[in-house]
Amino acid sequence: MKRKEPAGPRIGLKRFLSYLSPYWGLFLLGFAAMALSTIAKLAGPLILRALVDESIPNKDLAGMIRYALLYLGIIVAMGALTYFQTTTIVKLGLNVVTNVKRDLFAHLLTLPVSYFDKHQVGELMARVENDTEKVKQLFSETGIMLIGNIIYFFGIFGVFIAIDARIATLVFIPMPFLLAAFFFIFDRLRPLYEKGRKKYAEITAIATEFAQGIEVVQAFNREEHAASRLERASKEKRDAEIRSGMIEYSTMGFMNFLGGPMFMVLIIKLVAPQVFAGALTVGTLLVFIEYGMRLFEPLFSIGENIRGIQQARVALGRIFGILDLEPEPVGSGLEPRFERQIEFRDVSFEYKPGEPVLDRVSFTIPRGQTVALVGPSGSGKTTTVSLLCGFYAACSGSILVDGVPLGDLSTQAWRRKIGLVLQDIYLFPGSILENVRVYDDALAVEDAEAALRTVHAADFVARLPGGIGAELHERGSNLSMGEKQLLSFARAVAFGAELVIMDEATASVDVATERKIQRSLDVLLEGRTALIVAHRLSSILKADKILFFKDGRIIAQGRHDELIESLPEYRELVRLQFPDLIAETESIA
Repeated sequence: MKRKEPAGPRIGLKRFLSYLSPYWGLFLLGFAAMALSTIAKLAGPLILRALVDESIPNKDLAGMIRYALLYLGIIVAMGALTYFQTTTIVKLGLNVVTNVKRDLFAHLLTLPVSYFDKHQVGELMARVENDTEKVKQLFSETGIMLIGNIIYFFGIFGVFIAIDARIATLVFIPMPFLLAAFFFIFDRLRPLYEKGRKKYAEITAIATEFAQGIEVVQAFNREEHAASRLERASKEKRDAEIRSGMIEYSTMGFMNFLGGPMFMVLIIKLVAPQVFAGALTVGTLLVFIEYGMRLFEPLFSIGENIRGIQQARVALGRIFGILDLEPEPVGSGLEPRFERQIEFRDVSFEYKPGEPVLDRVSFTIPRGQTVALVGPSGSGKTTTVSLLCGFYAACSGSILVDGVPLGDLSTQAWRRKIGLVLQDIYLFPGSILENVRVYDDALAVEDAEAALRTVHAADFVARLPGGIGAELHERGSNLSMGEKQLLSFARAVAFGAELVIMDEATASVDVATERKIQRSLDVLLEGRTALIVAHRLSSILKADKILFFKDGRIIAQGRHDELIESLPEYRELVRLQFPDLIAETESIA
């Protein structure tokens, strides 16, 4: 699958900020509240200095009360600003993550089937949900708090400069080196964060896989195997997170343990002599000590913010990795006109290079006729159906619809002409009605009911609580396999398909249900073209043409009676399923 050229840093930043641009108002409001709250936070030590240097020496009780009330007012204002800031940036984050999820899921729906063949459901769930939550934290918490901590840090520096520029310069000389160390360490941690994210996706995929197949797991006593696989992935995730946590917290702890006391000693050594000399006041010393105690608070918070940004970068990289995948080709937009025939002309295809599944396959499907594909498993029948539906593109050769290459037609318009009925039927959560019309409200209830009657499904639907409005369990588990197949037939009828494709559609149904389907086939296929893939030959005995596949090639084609006479493989297949029919043929001969 082709990727676009990797985006450079500027393009990446532009793309990153594109999700923020519709909500600049919320961002600026949150930023303003955070900036005001930070400024208010800086005022505490300055009020303390005024108390010590002015009110206490002058025994000014009224002044002390005024300063106390001022401090109380600042605390209340900080609380209100923090509340406003929090609610504002939470709204910002939720809006951004909603848009990211929308774009990601919408793009997933445009990707070709081959992408989903290679990626587990659980992995995609992790991308859509967990990675986007990391992005939400970036926009709603990490990013704006990083700015706030930087403002707070440089606010302290500004107060130091205003009081004594020389002392401020000496105190802050080590700071660039500490920040550089933070960036260096967290850049080295990014691969560990990425490994943790991958392992999370793997754990989700394993849990989803075994939860979906719980009946098989329990029936074959494989609970221990499932648990051990999940435990193995969990331990690998744990090890990656322990390693990153040890590096992160040991570094932060070391800097906090040594940096805090060292800075306090440095401040006292620099300021105390000037206090003793009368150049600075005791209140100023307290300001330096108070700010010195707070100095590492924004610095370490910046380190935490950097860690969050690194994790968000990993998540964004994975999200943009999907968004950069080329969507499924949609053709040149020509409206398909199927009036004569579909032609496969020397079509070859391989899923893996050097392993052909189809080898120069050629045949035609005249409009209004029923063409059947039979042959052993793995001979290329289902692949032929997938190519005709446009799920994959032929490696060589061409598929023509009335002489027009399939790739030149609008993919969506072409698929609207197809009614696809598969052996493995997927039913969505919801009612019978919603599943028949696949959430297309433009399809009238009456049309859905008529489709159910056509395929002889109306009787069992009427017996369900709620009838056509009956709610289905997950994957339709409250229906039998035959009933689910009948609903899939009803879908094809309801949407008025011109080309009906049935891929092993009756392979999983009981004999009684198959007879119902056989009775409805004449109505279902009336005026329609049909391509039927079947191992059970009862559905294709009356086909206009039968193609026998073997090892990716068509080794014979003709009507049922012709193939019985000319092809031993087909005759054996019929003998296994209809011994009486073969015996009757032999007696006549």
